Amino acid sequence: MPVTIDYSGKIVFITGGGRGIGLAITTAFARAGATVIITYTSQDPSEVVEKLSEEHKVPIHIYHCPGEDTNRVNEVIDLSSKQVGEVDIVIPNAGVSLWRDCIDMSDSELDWIMKTNLYAPITLCRGFVRHWLGMTTEVKTNSYPGKPSSSADQKVNLNKRILCVSSISGIVNMAPQKQVAYNVSKAGLTMACKSLSGEWAKYGITINSISPGYVSTDMIKNPPPGEGSSWPIKWKQDTPVDRFAESSEIGQMVVLMCSNEASTFMTGHDLVIDGGFTTY
Repeated sequence: MPVTIDYSGKIVFITGGGRGIGLAITTAFARAGATVIITYTSQDPSEVVEKLSEEHKVPIHIYHCPGEDTNRVNEVIDLSSKQVGEVDIVIPNAGVSLWRDCIDMSDSELDWIMKTNLYAPITLCRGFVRHWLGMTTEVKTNSYPGKPSSSADQKVNLNKRILCVSSISGIVNMAPQKQVAYNVSKAGLTMACKSLSGEWAKYGITINSISPGYVSTDMIKNPPPGEGSSWPIKWKQDTPVDRFAESSEIGQMVVLMCSNEASTFMTGHDLVIDGGFTTY
């Protein structure tokens, strides 16, 4: 029997889904027939998303939602679920980077990287799982954090998927750029997915991650001036297949990994998509 991937009737929530890898993921799900919800922080993607929606004849909904603002995240989870419908798949994709030597990095810069790349995906996932279980998205401050609710004790089959976009920066120390905060945040995110997959398996939720290598996005096309202008040359030389990934290749893999054809038993796995970069 041939494998076909049809997301008609499914709702997918993608953070940072209007640009870069996020846009490629949005495009891949739209092409597969999904209804898509995307969030953005700074650049409103309405124009490009409208064209994408018209092209594939699927609804794409947009919400402004800075990931580090937990109150807003919880609000958007509840709001989008009411306005669009119950979400089936969550893709924490949004992330930021900073190339700076650690001795020159301020506390606020470190906080920004960690809150955006690590804390935000965790709180997003927590909010959705609580919502799926019929709990409030917000964790009440007057509740004892170690005491599970009655809903959390139940074994149910929600049939939900979570897939986080991590990075090979969480596996190997990248060079020549200095980016310790980014590396640590992505290593933490990969481990968070593995940990949560064990915690939430009893709810019928699979949680996986992908770790892309260098992808042909704005970072590659517009490297920093000065010393940084030559970095893409080294990055390509260090990639055995001798090219960068196209963002569409990442998007298509995400669609496959979240499908019922591929993700009913796989959980806690990090898929490296790097053209062989981490083999040396």
